[in-house]
Amino acid sequence: MKKNIFIILMILFSKVYSYVNIHPVNFDKNIGGAGEIEEYYLYNGTNSSIKYLFSVERSKNEKDMTSWVEYYPKTLNLKPGQEGILKVFIKAPRGTEVGEYTTVLGVKEMPVISEKEIKSKSSTLKVLTNLKIEIVGYVGELKSSLTLKDLVVKKENKKLEFSGKIKNMGNRRGTFSFYLSDSRNKNSFLLGNKRVLINEELDLKEFNQEIKDDVVFKKIKNYNTLLIKENESIIMKIKI
Repeated sequence: MKKNIFIILMILFSKVYSYVNIHPVNFDKNIGGAGEIEEYYLYNGTNSSIKYLFSVERSKNEKDMTSWVEYYPKTLNLKPGQEGILKVFIKAPRGTEVGEYTTVLGVKEMPVISEKEIKSKSSTLKVLTNLKIEIVGYVGELKSSLTLKDLVVKKENKKLEFSGKIKNMGNRRGTFSFYLSDSRNKNSFLLGNKRVLINEELDLKEFNQEIKDDVVFKKIKNYNTLLIKENESIIMKIKI
């Protein structure tokens, strides 16, 4: 029986990785002008060879970009432990209305069948996983704008504890990287990456964690800045 998993990126950090090992699982780029490309890395962590079949199809969003998508290769065979790349290029036609556009990227996993198995009447073609990911591009100078309230950071007993909330008040969704850093941004510690939709509020306690390495925790205790980046650009820098 086929496993049919439909992943909306608002649940980006769900159990998708237990089925298809693919990274990243978003696009989030300006597809106006010359367009943009993203490389998706797939890894076969199984003990068998796997064939990946790729496709794109319309999403439920009224602003659909399926017809603008080019991707290569159409199929990919990976041996156990092997990594491969899917390249996706999207360019909106000139004059496209400003806004967010979506499409659904499909990834099917199938076992690689040998010639002997093909000739065998007992062989059957099975779909191991049928993964569908909604990816988003945008046209125009849309910006994600974050607001922060009630920030408190505690660094005690090898634990990082956060309180406070971040809200995306901009006009597009975004995936943000959160760091603790020194005031000059020369040294930093990655807390995690989070996708935040328009008007969505993120509770910072999601970054609570224990640092078991004494040396690392000693460095972190001297970091006095919460740094938020998107695509390596600094979106927000807050003293703590």
